[in-house]
Amino acid sequence: MKLTRRQTMKRASEFAMVRAEGSSAAGRFLVLSAAPLSRGAAASDTGAAESRFGIITTRKLGHAVVRNLLRRRVREILRAHGEPISTGRYVVIIPRMHAATASYEQLERDFIKQMKRLLRAESKAC
Repeated sequence: MKLTRRQTMKRASEFAMVRAEGSSAAGRFLVLSAAPLSRGAAASDTGAAESRFGIITTRKLGHAVVRNLLRRRVREILRAHGEPISTGRYVVIIPRMHAATASYEQLERDFIKQMKRLLRAESKAC
């Protein structure tokens, strides 16, 4: 899965909506929040709405090099493991302080674990 411009969140209102209305799962390195797409969200050619992803990296994580490294790692994890969440959701990923010292494999395991937790919670809610 490749992240396109359509699949990235840029507006502060989208981030705020996901954090306020969505469910979240916190792990050792990442916090994931997800909310269903609104009806006005952009639909692809097939008619199914694509998920939108956002990454929040604050200055608490470190200087710009560290924040950019974390964003690149999270985007790569999304490319590799984002298929289960490829339709119908807003997803916000927030790296925690320990993520700056974590390896790619640790971040990947934490992402998969938290994503499974979110998907289970959504299936129970339906």
